[in-house]
Amino acid sequence: MSWPVKQCPETPVLDEVEFSGHVWVQELPTGGEFRFQVAPSGLVTSATAQQSFDTATAVPPQFRRAAELIDERLDREALEAATDDPSDVTFCGIATRNEGVEYDWSMVPPFVGVDIWSGRKEQFLSPDAAAGVFKRLGLPTIPAIEKELAAAHTDLTRYENQGRFPESEWREGQAAGILIRDKSGGRGLAWRQEQNAAPASDPQSTVELATEYATDERIEQTVAALQADGQPVTVDTVGDRLVADVAREAYVDLFVDGEFVTSLSAFQSAIAERVQQYQSRAE
Repeated sequence: MSWPVKQCPETPVLDEVEFSGHVWVQELPTGGEFRFQVAPSGLVTSATAQQSFDTATAVPPQFRRAAELIDERLDREALEAATDDPSDVTFCGIATRNEGVEYDWSMVPPFVGVDIWSGRKEQFLSPDAAAGVFKRLGLPTIPAIEKELAAAHTDLTRYENQGRFPESEWREGQAAGILIRDKSGGRGLAWRQEQNAAPASDPQSTVELATEYATDERIEQTVAALQADGQPVTVDTVGDRLVADVAREAYVDLFVDGEFVTSLSAFQSAIAERVQQYQSRAE
């Protein structure tokens, strides 16, 4: 860790918050807290709630696709032009993953921006300002459901009723979560109590898990995705991308309290072996 990454703001549940002025209502996908800062050199330091990392490859698989998206899409020139010291800014967001609510994972960005801390202003930017900055830097952000609502004249308690949640931009049916913020720093969230965890299944060995997730079809999809991104196609790159995708899309089945259900290193090795076997057959 080269330097500490500022913590993201805590958000209380909606019924504990009183809003003032004008508010934004935005959709929250399921996922884990993920934040980053950029050094003057352009080096990105990213962090989960527990740990920070100097490279995308060092990030745990369940967060790695978020780190890769940031590394690939971040417009460093735009950031440099916007601030004298980019390391003075902390970007907070969500590394999207399957926590029991199904999405079209090809549609949901691996990372969506939520908040931005300005060290120069010593405050988090307002929701409209943060959304604008993420857009200018080439990074996706959480979609707005409603903008600039007058808090005094809006019944925000309707979002405490699960049946009145709005439709999702990323999935069939209602949004999984709602974030409401005003411009003075007030913030609250609500989640639909829908499907927060899959029922426990019988334990599987790393070989069984690799067989389930590293099918020929999935390997072919991963190879195609790497080629589309202009990335080299090797046993290592295919295995790493496949593990990261699976860790994100099947997080609810493969992780318990943030830890992989078996040996992660053994699972990665078993995946690599299946990729190597596939490539040998394809030659």
